[in-house]
Amino acid sequence: MKNWYSITNKSNDVIDISLHDEIGMWGVSAADFIADLRHYPEAKVINLSIHSPGGSVLDGLAMYNSLVSHPAKIYGHVEGIAASAASFVLMASEVITMPEDAFIMIHNAHGMAMGDAEDLRDMADIIDKLQNAVTNIYEKRTGIGRDELTEMMKVETWMSAADALENGFIDTIIDAVDVAAKIGVFNKYFKSMPVQGSHCGADDIETITEFEKCLRDAGLSKGLAQALTSSAKQVFRVDPATPDSALEQLSAALDKVKIPEQINASDAG
Repeated sequence: MKNWYSITNKSNDVIDISLHDEIGMWGVSAADFIADLRHYPEAKVINLSIHSPGGSVLDGLAMYNSLVSHPAKIYGHVEGIAASAASFVLMASEVITMPEDAFIMIHNAHGMAMGDAEDLRDMADIIDKLQNAVTNIYEKRTGIGRDELTEMMKVETWMSAADALENGFIDTIIDAVDVAAKIGVFNKYFKSMPVQGSHCGADDIETITEFEKCLRDAGLSKGLAQALTSSAKQVFRVDPATPDSALEQLSAALDKVKIPEQINASDAG
């Protein structure tokens, strides 16, 4: 059992599910998930915690259906990110909470194929069917029109907690829990992803190297991290009685990071 995936009984009536990595592929398979869930047919409450970049659409759909068919009331919570397949597994929950600094991402179904023209056409038809199934899930949960959902998925839409609440993907926003660094480790999975506020202030970091590393760990590209580091150098060269002008310059630079931006995943290296 991976330590990032578990289904445990908190009490006779309550079980906790932690899904904190990939769905399918090298993560947890739908077969394992469903088999584990069947151990708790009498559970009345399921607490579903998700921090996942997503993965296999087919595995995600199977997990979603297994949760929907379970008689328990499901409380979903986004720990840091619920992206791609993880976002529609989350939709099985009756009540969903999310920290204000977390994200939900939805996008088109993807697939790979090899073969002749007919094989490729068949794969396109399959992807269309998967796309339709996923869109149905979002439509049922949010009430958003199908055309609007189709466009949101086409452009790979990242939703902050406020966006997700407005769009009907969640029910409640809770206080921020410093999830930016957690989100950064999933950069490689996506075309682009937003950057939430970094926690790399002068009071927390002792060297310029640590400062740049903190920015990179928070998900910034190498180029942007280096640019901000350059702005911060004068702060690290002086004693604790740092001139206000230097701190103001660093603060202004960091403010640019706190505004969600689209950073190409290819820039993360």
